[in-house]
Amino acid sequence: MTATRLGAVLAALTVSVAIPLLVLADPSQPAAAGFLLSTGSVETIVLDHAVSTADLEPGAIVPAHLRDAILLRGKTLAKAGAPVQLFVTEVRRAGNGVGGEVVLRVEPVHLGELSLPMRLLHPALSSTLVLANPDDIVLPAKDKNLPIRGSDLTLLPGTQLRARTTATVDATDPNKTVLATPLPYTLSKERPYAAFTPIPLTTYDPKAFTPAPRRRRGKPTPSPSPSPSASETASPTPNPTPS
Repeated sequence: MTATRLGAVLAALTVSVAIPLLVLADPSQPAAAGFLLSTGSVETIVLDHAVSTADLEPGAIVPAHLRDAILLRGKTLAKAGAPVQLFVTEVRRAGNGVGGEVVLRVEPVHLGELSLPMRLLHPALSSTLVLANPDDIVLPAKDKNLPIRGSDLTLLPGTQLRARTTATVDATDPNKTVLATPLPYTLSKERPYAAFTPIPLTTYDPKAFTPAPRRRRGKPTPSPSPSPSASETASPTPNPTPS
C-alpha cells in the first residue's frame, strides 16, 4: 500500500469518527453573559459641571452623565451620555492645614421603568484621595493643575468617577427585565450552642460585700494603781495575861 493510499484511508477513518461525534454533541446553550448586570458592576460617571469645595454647598446637585451605554440582551437600557445626578451631602472648606473635602451621593440612574442605584467607589473626595487613586478618579487631559494637599479640591468638567451598582439588573426573561436588590443581612434568632452552661449573673449588692469597718488599734491606756487609804491601821490589842 502506497503512502498516498494509506493517507487517504486514515483521513476517511477520521471523518467517519468525527461525524457521529458532531451529531451526538449537545446543542450550544446561550451564554449567560449579557443577561445580567450584577451587583458591584463598575460604571464610569463623567462630570458635566465643576466641583469645588471652595464654593459648593450641601444639598447642591452636580450634573453628570454615563460614559458608556448599559446593554442587556442586545437592548440599550441606558445610552452613553445618559444623565446622572450627584447629590452633595457634606462639604468641608480648606483651612488650618486641612484640605477641602466633598461627599457625593449618586442618584439612581433611570433605565426605562427601572431605577438602578449606584455608589461611588470613593464618595468622600479630597485632594489626597484624588492623587492616591488615579485609576478610580481620572482627571481630564486639559487639567494641567494637579490637586494640592491641604487646599480646596477642584474637579473640572470631564473628570471621570468610577461607581458600583448596588442592585442586579436581570434580563434572563426575554419578556421582562427586573431589578433585584441584595437581601439584607439578618441575624438568626436561634440560641447558639454552648459547650458549657454559663454562671447566671446577679445584681451586685454593695451591702452584702462591704466588710465591717476595722477598729484602729492604739497604745493601751495604763490603768491607775490603787492609792493608799488615809485612815491608819490600828495595832492589835495584846491579850491579857492570866494572874
